[in-house]
Amino acid sequence: MERKRIGLVLVVALLMTSSGLLGYWMAPGEGNDLSGDARYFQVSTYASLSAGGYRGLITIEELLEKGGLGIGTVEGIDGEMMILDGVAYRAGTDMVPHEVPRGTGIPFAMVADFDEDAGDAFWAYDVGNYTVLQERFYEQAGDHIVSAVLVQTEFGSLTIRSVPGQQEPYPPLAEVIAAQSTTVLHDISGSLIGFVIHEGLGEVNVAGFHLHFLSDDLSYGGHVLDVSFEMGQVWSVGLSEVQVIDAYR
Repeated sequence: MERKRIGLVLVVALLMTSSGLLGYWMAPGEGNDLSGDARYFQVSTYASLSAGGYRGLITIEELLEKGGLGIGTVEGIDGEMMILDGVAYRAGTDMVPHEVPRGTGIPFAMVADFDEDAGDAFWAYDVGNYTVLQERFYEQAGDHIVSAVLVQTEFGSLTIRSVPGQQEPYPPLAEVIAAQSTTVLHDISGSLIGFVIHEGLGEVNVAGFHLHFLSDDLSYGGHVLDVSFEMGQVWSVGLSEVQVIDAYR
């Protein structure tokens, strides 16, 4: 897949819909205009997801209006979700991606809209594992609150996971992950899609890499646990605006 450079211009904002609280976390020198097309948008918080918040807060159609690149899950935390070029895919424990049906509820997701003519791109070489990928990224990327990330290459090896769907009353995330399914892939072309949280955002999201995989032939997808490749192109852009929609129950 041939791709230009990804670009995002963002400031931080928190929107708590059910609580009626509206507030903004602004980067220095930025205004409070949230009307632009390019922004990071998060559904729910990691704290809520960890506690078993798996009920859909918005539909997949509403989510895709907020961005064409992203990751997350669907109602009941039934598998891993990957969004690339404005299309959302869900991979269950068989790791096979299928397009997310209209009307599907989304309990947690991280998405961004982007302009392929803007942003930063670089090559990462001799990536032997996930830790090395992170090192290569930090060598090239600046220090931002959040970065959107896309990596495209042929992977020498790739370990991915997915989790089984849950029924109410929902168990905490730790119990769900304990029942995860994993698979190791070799010599497969595709994309790593996701975000890097450079600073802890409290209960909104935890610091670190959050990447999912989608193969070019749509045969595999899932949450990335480990990765290796000889040479891959990385697109990265630092974000300064985060909009979060959450419903506290």
